[in-house]
Amino acid sequence: MTFTWARTFPDTHHDFVAEEAGQHVGRIRRVDGGPQNGTWTWSCTGCQRGHEAEGVRPLNGEGATRDEAIEALAAAWGRAKAWSARTGKPLA
Repeated sequence: MTFTWARTFPDTHHDFVAEEAGQHVGRIRRVDGGPQNGTWTWSCTGCQRGHEAEGVRPLNGEGATRDEAIEALAAAWGRAKAWSARTGKPLA
C-alpha cells in the first residue's frame, strides 16, 4: 500500500495526513509532552463506518515509533477497504 503524505498543517513537523489515490486515509502525529511523550498516534479517519463495520476496528491507536504508526494505519485501511469491497458499502 502506497500512501502520499503531507503535513497536516504547514508549520508542523511531526503531524502528517495520508492519502491513497486521492482518497483521504488518515493521520499520524507524534505526541510532544506528557506521559506518552515521543510516541506516535494514528487514526484511520478515511473510514467513517467503523461503528457498523465488523472486523474493521481498531481505527486508531498509538505506536512507539513513526513506522509502527504507519504500519497500524495501513493495516486499518486495508481492513476498511476489504470490508467495503465485501459489503459494497462506501467507507464514508
